[in-house]
Amino acid sequence: MAKIVLGIGTSHTPLLSLPPEMWPEYAKGDERNPELSYPPHGHVMSFPQAVETLKAEGKARYDGPEPFVDQSKKFKAALDTLSSTLQAADPDVTVIISDDQDEWFYEHNMPRFAIYWGESAPLIPRSLVPGAGDMAKRIAAGYGDIPMDVPIASKFGRYLVEYLSDHDFDVAHFNHIQQPYGGRVARRYPTPDGELNSVRETPSHDQGLPHGFAFVVKRLFNNQPRPILPVFQNTCYPPNQPSAKRSYQLGLQIAAAIKAWDAPARVAVIASGGLSHFVVDEELDRKILKGLEQKDAATLTSLPKERLYSATSESLNWVALGGVMEKEPLQFEVVDYVPVYRTPANTGGGWAFGRWQ
Repeated sequence: MAKIVLGIGTSHTPLLSLPPEMWPEYAKGDERNPELSYPPHGHVMSFPQAVETLKAEGKARYDGPEPFVDQSKKFKAALDTLSSTLQAADPDVTVIISDDQDEWFYEHNMPRFAIYWGESAPLIPRSLVPGAGDMAKRIAAGYGDIPMDVPIASKFGRYLVEYLSDHDFDVAHFNHIQQPYGGRVARRYPTPDGELNSVRETPSHDQGLPHGFAFVVKRLFNNQPRPILPVFQNTCYPPNQPSAKRSYQLGLQIAAAIKAWDAPARVAVIASGGLSHFVVDEELDRKILKGLEQKDAATLTSLPKERLYSATSESLNWVALGGVMEKEPLQFEVVDYVPVYRTPANTGGGWAFGRWQ
């Protein structure tokens, strides 16, 4: 019988790959980001509108770049802890629950849940435009700097697809990567007077393992991965996002499948992404972390949809992992939680790092 020996939750923001002196320059991109979704209603606002609104309401939290150096040190310490924890556990299989953002899934094929179970998956370092600066190079390297074929736990992957299908989950599967590949995705987030009209077109190109999975290979496995199994949730893109309840149920069934698997395997499960961003929502983040610590299914399954738009939706990867761990003897520890406010529009993120052991 297989056994769950470790759980890990980790953010994977580009800030983790940048020195703090580059954070202010990176933050300038927030001024052009059309996907700034604000709690508690989830409405998307433009950067100038958000600055004005937060100032009028007395809710602006940006205090300048002074905290960035200490926050960067916390990032490194937390990631070093998670990496050493994963290495020490030495799992035979590592299930990674994450999402896709204009990488392997587009609107011509956008499943709610999917599992990749090929023999391997290519990790292809991100291509850069000619003349790309040091910041772009560092961000790209943070999601994989060495081309490789990452081993996939293929037999377990097929087994998991069949198990989930037999237990009321209509999960998509694939075991081949079509190259080159591209497509378009619309961001259908609510606005105060309707819906965001933002469509991103990605030209066809050779695309390797998506960033949420490649980050784990690069940073936690130190580019020396053991077999992984990529499990996808469409957290980001309406209209078929899973609810918090459904993500949690997915985790419950993944745990049941692992324990029913007839193999003496040591299995780790990792949630990659989140918590709140591109706008910080500390209230939601702390609620999720407390729910995970207390194994509070009622809280984790009732997170409101309007708090889970845009990239904050990656919190659902942690919710699914909470379902995995509900009946396990492993206990959750917050290694660190670092809310970073990088502009007067409260943009940034609630970056979190945790483990079950």
